[in-house]
Amino acid sequence: MHDSSQAKLWNSGFVYLLAVNLVNSSAFGMTVPLVPGYVVSLGATLSFAGAVTGVFSISALIGRPLASIIGDRFNKKRLLMLALCLNGFSVILYSLAPGLMWLMPMRVLHGLVFAISGTVSFALGTDYVPPKRLGEGVGYLGVGHIVGMAFGPNIGILLLERYSYKFCFVLAGMAILTAGLSVTALRYDYTPQESPNSGDGRTSRGRLCGRLRLSDLVAVELLPNTFFTAILAVGYGLINSYLVMLAGERNIANIGIYFIVNSSVQLAARPFLGRLVDRKGVVYVIIPGFLLVGAAMALIGLSYMLWPLLLAAVLAAAGFGALPAIQTDCVKRLHSSRRTLAMGMYFIGMDTGISAGQILGGILTDSFSFTATYNSAAFLMAAGLGLYLGYRYFLNSPIIRSYSSSVK
Repeated sequence: MHDSSQAKLWNSGFVYLLAVNLVNSSAFGMTVPLVPGYVVSLGATLSFAGAVTGVFSISALIGRPLASIIGDRFNKKRLLMLALCLNGFSVILYSLAPGLMWLMPMRVLHGLVFAISGTVSFALGTDYVPPKRLGEGVGYLGVGHIVGMAFGPNIGILLLERYSYKFCFVLAGMAILTAGLSVTALRYDYTPQESPNSGDGRTSRGRLCGRLRLSDLVAVELLPNTFFTAILAVGYGLINSYLVMLAGERNIANIGIYFIVNSSVQLAARPFLGRLVDRKGVVYVIIPGFLLVGAAMALIGLSYMLWPLLLAAVLAAAGFGALPAIQTDCVKRLHSSRRTLAMGMYFIGMDTGISAGQILGGILTDSFSFTATYNSAAFLMAAGLGLYLGYRYFLNSPIIRSYSSSVK
C-alpha cells in the first residue's frame, strides 16, 4: 500500500488518479444522453429504452458489494486497470450490438464494471491522502466526476450532431480503455494487510480462499451513513432526471445554465468543505447540507423563472457537500484494509437514493405535479435532518459512550 502518512496531499499518485477519474467520468458522461436515443434508433419503444437505461442502475447496485469483496483482497491498482479496460470494452460493445436484445446484457456488464471501477478508484485514491487531510482529499477525488458530468453530456451531444451513435460509443470506450491502460504507470506498493475483523490473523490476500462472511459484504457500523446518503441522493436523482422536464413544462429557457452554476459552486465549495470536515468534523457539513438541499428542493418546486432556479443551484451545490463528508466518515470509521468496503457502503446509498428519486419522482409527477414532487423531497430532507440529529444524540448518549469505551 502507498504510504499516505506524508503531509503532502498533491502527490503524483493522487494527481494521476484525479486525471484518470476525469477521463473516465467525461467519457461516461458522453454516453448518458446518447443511450436512450440509440435504443430508440434501433427500433425500440420509449418503454424499452427506459428499461435498458434503468437496468444499468440495478447492475451497478449489485456491483458495489462485489467491488467491496474483491477490492479489499486484490491489488487495487491492478483491479482498477482491469475494471476500467472492461468498462471501456463494454461501451465499445454498444456500437457492435446486432439487435435490441443484446443491449440488455451489455448494459448489465457496463453497470457492473462501472460500479467496480468507480468504487475501487475512490478507495485507491484515499491510499494517497494524508490521514489529517482525508476530508479535503475525498472532496477533490469527486471533482473529476463533477467536471465530467458537467461537460461530458454536452461533448456527446455535439459529437452526435456531426457523427453517429456508434462513433461516439467507440470514442468514449477508447478513452476509458486508454485511462485503464495508463494506470500501469501509477506507482503503488501493494502489501496485503491483516484485517482487524478477520479474527484469524489472515491478510487480505489470505482471506481470498476463506469463506465469505457478512462483514465482507456489509459494514454494520456504516449502515446509518448509507441511509443518510440515500436520503440526500433522492434529491440528486430528482434534479438530474426531472429538472429539464420541469423547465420545459413551465417554459423556462436556458435551463442548462443551472447545471453550469451548480457544477461551478460545487468545484469552489469542495476544498472549503473538505477542510471544514478535517478541522471541525462531519456534523458541521452534514447538518447544513440537509437544510440547504431541502431549501433547494422547495425552491425548485415553486420556481417559474430562471433566477430562482439558479439560486436553488447554489443551495443544492453547497448542500450536496454533505455527501463527500459522509464518504469521508465512512473511510475514517473502518480499518484501512476495508476501504473498498467503506466506499461500497457509501455508493450503495448513492445508487439507492438516485434510483428511488427517479422512480418515485416519476410516480409523484404523473399522479400530482412537479411542485408536489419537489415539495415532498423538501419534506424528506427535513425528516432526514431530524433523524440525523437523533442519531448523533444517540451516539453521544452516556450509555453508548460507556459501551464504546468498554469495547475499546
